[in-house]
Amino acid sequence: MNKKSDQFIAIPKNLDYRATDFYDMEEDERDVQSTQLYKELSDISKRYTEVKEIASGGMKIISRAYDQKTSRYVAMATIKESLGSESYGPFLAEARLTAALHHPNIIKVHDIDYQGDGSPYFTMDLKLGDSLHEILNKLQQGDEAYSKTYTRESLLNIFIKICDAVSYSHSQSVLHLDIKPENVQVGDHGEVLLCDWGLARQLGDKTNDTLELLSMDFLRGETLVGKVRGTPGFIAPELLEDKSKRGYRSDIYALGAVLYSILTLKAPIDAADVIEILRKTKEGMLVPPIERSPDRSIAQSLNAVVMKAMALDKYERYQTVAELTEDVRKYLFGFATSAENAGFIKEFSLFYKRNRNASRIAGLAVLVIVVFTNAFIVKLEKARQQEHSLRLVAEQEKKKAEENFQKYKEEKDLADLTLSTDPSIVLAKLKEYYHRNFLSSPKETLDEIMRSLERIKQSNDSAIILYEFKGDVHFVRQEFDLALNELKKGRGAESNMNLFSSLKSIEDYKSGQEPAPLSVIRKLIKSLRGNFLQQQVRMMLYDREVRANDLEHLELVKMVFKEINRTSEIEQFEFDFETKTLTISGDFVRCSVYISQFDRQVSLISTLKPEHLILKKSKRFNMASLDALKLKSLDLTEMPLKKDNRMLTNSVTEKLIISQKMTDPELLKILQKENNLEIRP
Repeated sequence: MNKKSDQFIAIPKNLDYRATDFYDMEEDERDVQSTQLYKELSDISKRYTEVKEIASGGMKIISRAYDQKTSRYVAMATIKESLGSESYGPFLAEARLTAALHHPNIIKVHDIDYQGDGSPYFTMDLKLGDSLHEILNKLQQGDEAYSKTYTRESLLNIFIKICDAVSYSHSQSVLHLDIKPENVQVGDHGEVLLCDWGLARQLGDKTNDTLELLSMDFLRGETLVGKVRGTPGFIAPELLEDKSKRGYRSDIYALGAVLYSILTLKAPIDAADVIEILRKTKEGMLVPPIERSPDRSIAQSLNAVVMKAMALDKYERYQTVAELTEDVRKYLFGFATSAENAGFIKEFSLFYKRNRNASRIAGLAVLVIVVFTNAFIVKLEKARQQEHSLRLVAEQEKKKAEENFQKYKEEKDLADLTLSTDPSIVLAKLKEYYHRNFLSSPKETLDEIMRSLERIKQSNDSAIILYEFKGDVHFVRQEFDLALNELKKGRGAESNMNLFSSLKSIEDYKSGQEPAPLSVIRKLIKSLRGNFLQQQVRMMLYDREVRANDLEHLELVKMVFKEINRTSEIEQFEFDFETKTLTISGDFVRCSVYISQFDRQVSLISTLKPEHLILKKSKRFNMASLDALKLKSLDLTEMPLKKDNRMLTNSVTEKLIISQKMTDPELLKILQKENNLEIRP
């Protein structure tokens, strides 16, 4: 963009302080105020006013606009008048794709709609700060204020946040394909946002409840039609030959180019024109950062990280963004990176810097006891390993103590909730406690929440806002009759007709001390017709802690597995409790699901604790859904494996078993480098 590409310059938002003062008013004053606010909202005919252009690019115009409904300024993206309606599709695809990605380092989209003339627009957060490109330019110019604020360490931490955003998008099978400093916004308070997802594409078929709008049918190939698009110097070499070769490592190349710019304050490839840049990119003619900017005192370890990330052969790059991020973190914490292949001397040097005082004493001992030098070095290496292990143990104990203290504090806060507490605050505290602790201890968490709700019930029967939440807790605890009663106290059928009618269909069931019978759960799940899937997963996790019959729990896991995969075509779902081997055969897509309340992928089969997994006959299975598991062996001999399944060994510790005839030859060639691979005919 010719001004500030996707830089959403924030100014103080004009908050309507009547809304914040509302809670300080007497009851009569509140009634008057709420009536006035309601009338004002009802009278709004045009939601966005004070629209003023702040940036412009090839397709979009970015304007600052005032949202009258929320009383705040937002960034509004509109399409240029010179572009025809054929540009609406890519524009809307970018908007909806960005809206579907929920991460603190990805710009948030609030609204997507059409203007009076039929052209589309969408609104986003309006942020304060500079683009990373502007920051690097200021540093190159020697700006003193920027040099104090943006040290190399702070820039590397910004880079890690960019990597976190890309790693998240990759977990959703989304490629950015235009990562560069101009598309990174840095706020004055440490905020980092990866923007401009106009070239983004989905890789493979990743069905997800929260990302259905990202299906290939929706994107319809509109992002990269007919030509390779991207930014010279940051686009990966393979995309210049064949855009169908795009993959996770294409983004990793671009991240390496961003790190190159951070270290050198220069573009990755120096050339007279775009044609020469593309030629050098294609031929891998990259000058190492340490040679390009010798005056910048670039560490050899970071130089190695950049060169590995930007390798011409994509298979020689980092396999995942997480690996790249880990190497940068290792550098920041004084450890050797995997990219530099550090020897003993390098490792010892880094150890000395991290443990300066102890190493001086050890060095003095070496000088005094020369005869025992070799033995001393061996002991020192053991001491280093022991020190590292003890530090890890200490860190784990510290983390555990902090978690226990936090849990105690949260439980104390819950115990203090009484009549004097605003019900909305009560609900927020209960949900925070729920989301933080449920995955580690489902039963204990829900028991504590129910105790708090009972105390509140005794002191505040008018807290209607809590009924639906309490009904959800009863649902997960399989107390379906109690869940129905709570919904009746609240909004009942108005809240959700499907859930209400489904619970009504089993209202004859009375909950007790034992888990609900499978026949009741099966009838309820069938009645829900594929809805409330996240609640079903939480119920399954809770069931593992309360149901004594392993076979019954296995049957419940199978039911939920079918619902999440939206299929009844599961020919085999068997678990050998003795060998801990799980066999799944049929038309299924995934073994994990994203739970929004916990902001993470949750395995659908982890409660069985399988050590060996055998998958059969699925032609559309998403291998990335296995990442949450740690298996001893994975048997895929009856599964077709495509060339984009290169990270299969990440979830296997001992043996990956594949079929030669069912595996793409290119993938087979790559996997043969792995030590834990068994190939069958």
